[in-house]
Amino acid sequence: MYMIHEIKRMVLILIAGGCMGAALLFLAYTIPTDPMIRNARASVDIFKIEGAHAQMIHGYKATTLDNYTDAWMLRNAFYNGEETALQKCLNVYFYGYTNGEPRSVCESMIAWLEGEEGYERISYQRYWHGYLVILKPLLFFFDYGDIREILKFTCLAVLIYLCVLLEKVHMPRVIPAFAAAMACMEFHTVGMSMQYTWVFMIAMFFSVIILKKYQNRALMKETYSLFMIIGMMTSYFDFLTYPLFTLGLPLLFWVICMRESENAISLPAMAFKNSVCWGVGYIGMWIEKWVLCTIFTKENIIADGLHSILERSGQDVMGEQIGYIETVWDNITVLVKYPYVLVFIIAGITVFFLCRKYRESKVGFSKGAFITYIYIAVLPFCWYMISVNHSYIHSFMTYKSLSITVFAVLCAFIEVNNLIRAST
Repeated sequence: MYMIHEIKRMVLILIAGGCMGAALLFLAYTIPTDPMIRNARASVDIFKIEGAHAQMIHGYKATTLDNYTDAWMLRNAFYNGEETALQKCLNVYFYGYTNGEPRSVCESMIAWLEGEEGYERISYQRYWHGYLVILKPLLFFFDYGDIREILKFTCLAVLIYLCVLLEKVHMPRVIPAFAAAMACMEFHTVGMSMQYTWVFMIAMFFSVIILKKYQNRALMKETYSLFMIIGMMTSYFDFLTYPLFTLGLPLLFWVICMRESENAISLPAMAFKNSVCWGVGYIGMWIEKWVLCTIFTKENIIADGLHSILERSGQDVMGEQIGYIETVWDNITVLVKYPYVLVFIIAGITVFFLCRKYRESKVGFSKGAFITYIYIAVLPFCWYMISVNHSYIHSFMTYKSLSITVFAVLCAFIEVNNLIRAST
């Protein structure tokens, strides 16, 4: 009976989330597009100068900006066809060019904005494109440069607030580990690409919620619905970037909060169930979009979605067979540079001395927390296993999931320090 009740609850949450998501997109598509087109035209020079994948620091793949996908988001946002808002929110149309020489998304967007003929309407149905709920109002008032600055300062503000909150709930020892994770994911590039921002903000928002609930550990036990909602929101907003970050970061803060509770020994099992619920929300929300589109557009979007999954999880990359080890190595090598290694070492040393500073505290070793940290550290490598094609091609952004590993390993190091201190 309990299992049936849980399944019913998950289904109801998915249905409610899908209805809310569709309603918000419908409202977003009622916003006039003329100001959006003007602001997009004012942004053209950024794309002309920077190109599709500019590196903020040459030779550092981790600093790559994804202007390619940002241009795609913009042209989805300012599409001004005559279809109804319902048709638009389900099909997500944009203007593109399929005849003549192949061109990048940036070039295609610029061509339309500069009045080039020969374009046609194209749809991109298998994603929710929930970012349009935020992007359309922003583009109505601001150009792309302004939006970058707004997102950059918003991300910075949330990051600072989270660090202040960690100090407030007496968890200063994890701040160096968290800072190292942010440095390794090149935090300063996040707000510079809309593509990177949505996942980051979802992870940070729910991490704040978890830390806010820290004082009531009774509430912290039942977080399965919360992680399901996180997965749903990731599926809704994300354009397939580094989605596992929205599971790993909140899950780490949840473990940090729960490690001293009476349920600490059950943390690995509870963390695994939270992960499963995140996965149900993530996959379920995606399938819900395919079903809605298939019903209302009479096109087989379910088949298209399944084909996309097989392609992204497969090992074929432009006709070449790429293995799992190559994919993992390609992501790891993004971080194999002196600055990142140095940041990790400095964070480890800082953690060590902070543990010595707080040696009089009653915080001891938690076996449950240690095992859970190791489990979370491994999660990105599991993700690479099921997304070889995508993780290899887009390693400049999928590597960001490894910031979870950095954070988790340093948290495990804190537990080791607690164990050493307790035995001396």
